[in-house]
Amino acid sequence: MDFQLTSNNDGTFLIRPVSARAEVWWKENNMNERYVVDNTVNDFKIILTENNKKVCDEIRQNNFDFTN
Repeated sequence: MDFQLTSNNDGTFLIRPVSARAEVWWKENNMNERYVVDNTVNDFKIILTENNKKVCDEIRQNNFDFTN
């Protein structure tokens, strides 16, 4: 698995890269600057639900996968 994804049920969802390849891709594509509104103490990135589809589509298009 490359990313861990979960819903916060408050208008946001949480995601974090869990593979080294995913971490590099996340940084190289400036995903923090483009989508992240905050971070958690467990290194999850907080993203607004309205951007969920965009983020997940980009991840899938780059041949990454998810775990819950």
